[in-house]
Amino acid sequence: MAACAVLALATACQVSGETPTPTPTPGSTPRPFTVMSTDPIRVTDPAAMADSGSAVLAVNVFQRLMTSDPGSDRPKPDAARDCLFTSATTYTCTLNKDLTFANGHPLTSSDVKFSIQRAARLNVPGSSAPLLSSLRKIETPDDLTVRFLLSRPDTQFSWALASPAASLVDEEVYDADKIQQPDQEIVGSGPFRVEHYDKDDLLLHKFEDYVGRTPAVKDELVYVTAPDSATIEDAMTKGTVGVVWRGLDDAALTRYIQQVQASPDRLTVGGYQQRILPGTRVLQLIWGSDSSSRGNKNLRQLIATALQGDRTSDSVVPGGVPGHVSTFPLGGKATPKVTWKNRINLTLGYDPTAPNAEDIAIQIRTRLEEPGGLSVQLRPRDFSADLNLVDRKAWTPTALAWLQPYLDAPLPAASSTVETIVTAFRRTTDDVAANAELAALQKQAAFDQTVLPLSQSDEYLYLKSGVDIDPTSFAPGWQIGFWGIKSG
Repeated sequence: MAACAVLALATACQVSGETPTPTPTPGSTPRPFTVMSTDPIRVTDPAAMADSGSAVLAVNVFQRLMTSDPGSDRPKPDAARDCLFTSATTYTCTLNKDLTFANGHPLTSSDVKFSIQRAARLNVPGSSAPLLSSLRKIETPDDLTVRFLLSRPDTQFSWALASPAASLVDEEVYDADKIQQPDQEIVGSGPFRVEHYDKDDLLLHKFEDYVGRTPAVKDELVYVTAPDSATIEDAMTKGTVGVVWRGLDDAALTRYIQQVQASPDRLTVGGYQQRILPGTRVLQLIWGSDSSSRGNKNLRQLIATALQGDRTSDSVVPGGVPGHVSTFPLGGKATPKVTWKNRINLTLGYDPTAPNAEDIAIQIRTRLEEPGGLSVQLRPRDFSADLNLVDRKAWTPTALAWLQPYLDAPLPAASSTVETIVTAFRRTTDDVAANAELAALQKQAAFDQTVLPLSQSDEYLYLKSGVDIDPTSFAPGWQIGFWGIKSG
């Protein structure tokens, strides 16, 4: 399979239709409505979430002061009734009345202070905690008021409060200094409460006392992590899955796309509707911050050049995100140059649960080894490798959130420059000036080549007949929200 075919998915169509639901065997307990994916939930503590699969739990079970629809240019209140800057460095939020956690404990400003301070204190690598970097102090003058005192003006702070690390947790349940383990309580105040969790199944019930922007429609559903595309296809054939969210490989997608195109009702053979989420799958190659080879400028240049012909994404900030500027070359004749005598050994980590991840990793290795001078060993599930193939979803729909992997680990020579640009961007309220600073950051990222854009393509959602999902049933970074799922 050609690398360009691996790195870019085909397009498809939106459809609707209906087929009957299998009747459960008399006396048996029917399985709850099922959402299926290959994205696993690895972490259940929102302060420690660094992957998109785990973020699915965060956005459905936990609540944040702010939220937004994907692609929105400004956050909206959720647990908060309103939030606003009362001075250049003071951000004040007023909570909704009668907020409670799923265990019945009241949610007050004290829990908000505990949650945000805890996330900033734990500062888990890869989480959204760095977005809270301007926070200096939190005051709680009463149970409904939270006052954030910032160390500098920060126009992006409201977005930080919409990210997973800013999820609100019960201070009577969570440890201030330790990450909650998956076998411990999972207590949030979001649209769903956790009834049961193991590594493959997350059973959720509607949280009737939820007060916020995204109340759940369904009373119960289960999120099942499938081991592979074939398992999902089998469930679709049997009609035992209501919604398929990610996990189908290229071959399966091609079959379903063809079935939809050939169907008068625009359905798959099994009777599933197909929805397109344009441009929401983003692949990047990210240098590990601890790699001993990361400081080799010539090596970084060779790798970036070797992937140029296959690249379909031209910036660390994807197209369609406000502030995007084209900074990486696409296509054309690129000639990687080996400037060293001895072969360099590198490791390439990837997540095998992501669709086609192994195929894409193999194609990347092929491209990198073609010029000679490199040997690349593939390391599934090794996130400490020299290079990591990442199937990304940013925590919020902002350019700064997309730049986070670059900003978290700048090269020493660029650190001061990056900090100066970021500070200027966060401070300005002028759109023209803000876009200029974002352009400068993207150009610096392209010069340093520690985060390499690979592709931006569509994702596909499959809905069983009689099932629908509200267009706003997605979190700020296009993580799926179950609250808008409906079925007859």
